Amino acid sequence: MGGFFYLHQQTLSRISHYLASWHVNRMCKYLYANIIASANAILPARTVGNDHTPKLPKDLETLLQHYHFLNRVLHSIRLLRKYPHTFSSSHDQKWSVYLVRLNNIFRLYKSTLLAVLVLPLTLFSCRTDNFNKLFDTLSQTSKLLRGLHLLKEKEFQESSIKAHIENRNHNFDTDISSFINLALSRSRRQIVLDRVFIDHPTAPQLLTDPKDISDAVVDHFQNAVPIKSTSPSHISALPDRWRSEYSPMDSVSSDIYNSLLSPPSLEEWLSVVSSMPNGKAPGPSMITYEMLKYLGLTTNSLLLILICACFALADIPDLWRQAMVFPIPKPHEWRYQLKNTRKTCRDPIITLESIIYDANHSNSPLWILSQDIFKAFDSVNLTMLKFALERIRLPASAIMLILSLFMNCSNRVFTSYSDTSSYQVRIGIDQGEVISPLLWVIYIDPLLTVLNKEMMDPYIL
Repeated sequence: MGGFFYLHQQTLSRISHYLASWHVNRMCKYLYANIIASANAILPARTVGNDHTPKLPKDLETLLQHYHFLNRVLHSIRLLRKYPHTFSSSHDQKWSVYLVRLNNIFRLYKSTLLAVLVLPLTLFSCRTDNFNKLFDTLSQTSKLLRGLHLLKEKEFQESSIKAHIENRNHNFDTDISSFINLALSRSRRQIVLDRVFIDHPTAPQLLTDPKDISDAVVDHFQNAVPIKSTSPSHISALPDRWRSEYSPMDSVSSDIYNSLLSPPSLEEWLSVVSSMPNGKAPGPSMITYEMLKYLGLTTNSLLLILICACFALADIPDLWRQAMVFPIPKPHEWRYQLKNTRKTCRDPIITLESIIYDANHSNSPLWILSQDIFKAFDSVNLTMLKFALERIRLPASAIMLILSLFMNCSNRVFTSYSDTSSYQVRIGIDQGEVISPLLWVIYIDPLLTVLNKEMMDPYIL
């Protein structure tokens, strides 16, 4: 793998001196085409399904198949012993096929068999003793394979139990969520979009046609969060209560952002790439983190030119605005209703737990109003996000770059039949974007600040 994409290194190095003069879209398309072409030429490919999980190791599964085959042959010989008059030339024809596989089985498990077993070339020659010798040979072999299967199965069970115990102990130290799920025997739930139930009050409908499903899915995800009003063009259009809160903060100095958009060095870029996790699904580009890690120094240098251009122009390529949506279930049943395809927040709030503990400990009355913000990230208004970023005195170019991550974006949704048609994202920031949690804190902070200023009689710990 160390020479990954080496075949294209010379081609790429020839264009490095004028790549920087290209538009970011052209740069991105060129690099994308070369990376995918190299991957298709070098990396092995195989087609896999998502509906089968092997439960046995390959050698044990093969042993079981051989054992079942041997028993089928043994059954046919048993019938010939019982009804010898039914023998015909067709039996010899089948035997010629069986003989090849039986000899392969004998060779494969010769260390288990007590002696070298020789099988007759034809069944006709076995009629003299009414197939007794052949039956005894196959019967003894069947018993030995059965014993070997039981032994191998027990070894597999013991190793599986040991592996599960080690995995459980590892999860207890590193992934407590997986530990709890395994301890409670929770199964992994998923949504299969092969039908959609429209829960209309007067005309409920079950959609099964692939096109109808695709249209319903696109309509749901594009309009899941309604745009209720027109955003103000400037903070001066906000009510007095909010205008002052969205004004640039006096406590923040713009000097802290002087190096924010400084282009990364090649060493910094390679360090970030190497820290990316393996085994993650790629986006529409089909370029994985593993591919980026093995690009080589030349291609990574060219990719860094694209990254630096994005910083300088405060923009990203159009290819990066395309995404795939994989619906995940809520805690309750899916029931083929698209409204049941997003998780809600159930994380414990440390502050709230502290208040409850204090109220219990001091025997004080406590009234709690809990509000779960529905589709929080999906509801982020980019204009109000811009005001919130200006509030903390972020440079205009940095604001443009951040907003470009979420503007003019398009999504497609996985279904059982195919991906849906592309649809325009109308509002919100991406759930899976690394910067989204930070942006949410910046976005919601003006509201929390106003509430904190105006609250009456707060609970005092």
